[in-house]
Amino acid sequence: PRGLLAGHREMMTATASIPLVPRVTPAHPARRVGPRAWGGSGGWRRPRIGIRMDRRSAGDAPKPPADNSDLEPEQRDYTGTLKQYEEVPLVPKKLPAMLFPAEEVLLPGSAQVLHLYEARFLALLDEVTNETGGLFAHVTFLPPAQDEADDGGLRVNQVATLVRVEEVQREEVGAKVTIIGESRLSLRELEEKSQRGYLVGTFVPIPVMRNDGSAAYKPSKTELDEVEALADFIDDAVNDCVALVDKLLDGDGDEKLWDVGEAANEVEWGHGEVGNLKRAMAWIEGPYVTLDMLHVPCSMSERDWLRDAVEERVKHSELQLAERLSFACLQVAPASTEADYARLVSCRNVAMSAQHGLMDRLRLGKTLLEEQRSALRAKVALKSAFGAADDA
Repeated sequence: PRGLLAGHREMMTATASIPLVPRVTPAHPARRVGPRAWGGSGGWRRPRIGIRMDRRSAGDAPKPPADNSDLEPEQRDYTGTLKQYEEVPLVPKKLPAMLFPAEEVLLPGSAQVLHLYEARFLALLDEVTNETGGLFAHVTFLPPAQDEADDGGLRVNQVATLVRVEEVQREEVGAKVTIIGESRLSLRELEEKSQRGYLVGTFVPIPVMRNDGSAAYKPSKTELDEVEALADFIDDAVNDCVALVDKLLDGDGDEKLWDVGEAANEVEWGHGEVGNLKRAMAWIEGPYVTLDMLHVPCSMSERDWLRDAVEERVKHSELQLAERLSFACLQVAPASTEADYARLVSCRNVAMSAQHGLMDRLRLGKTLLEEQRSALRAKVALKSAFGAADDA
């Protein structure tokens, strides 16, 4: 059974013909990346052919290099029980969509800042804020496969992210928009909304965790104990990483380590990365936001997705908290190298795949955080050694 601890089977879709392909710039993982610009040189160009749907999951793209082969979860034995299958109709819904390269995959719990200044993207922002409650789809595309020529088209991942607009700052030219990943989507179709120039997709939600497991699988006591142990390890490792970063940055003490009030404004070296980690950890306690909860039309002001959290009505089970932790823990560590960032991207793409489930993601998070914690400990030791030498 591949339900709770494995994944949900992806849905195959037909090819969609789209005459729009975004031109992108590579990310710079070793330093904090500023707002992503959409418009001007970051606008669109016309390919020779249109977008075609990729039949693989996000976990297959980009294909991890040889030294990342350990990130692919191993096959495991299942000791839980299958539930009687409940037929839950998944009603496809249309949403505005934006395309991003595969290395910019946005996990649930992660944040991204966009700078929109071209007319079509500002039109998309208007629809999102006025019609879809601040929600749109974050879709990634793949580079050309090694065995096929680059004909100008795109292979689009079928697993996308439902994102929520958290903040809009109107500027003299365009707008700076902060978005938060909320849950995963399965892409059925992608088309151009020709009148206003941006993309619209048809999606269904990828089901989230229930109190006692997935819709089809109930974990055994042994599996629940393993989930708890992995979640405890990840929680301890995250706290260690935050404390180590504080030492690197000459912080003011433990009482400020988990203050998320200014996390969005922390832009100095290291502060941005640890700020994103803090925000992701705070997201774990927030409410689920899924596509089936959206009823259009509704504006952002009418649909306050975080009201339940403010009124302290969110009650997640341990399994649900573990699911949200499994996504939120995969964040960029301060002073990451290009190789570190490439490995994180591989982890994130595996985590997004609908072919892998909770246990796979928790093990992935454990592996990544072990590496990040070891690297940060080495940096702190090096800093202390140089500090002692200077004092001498």
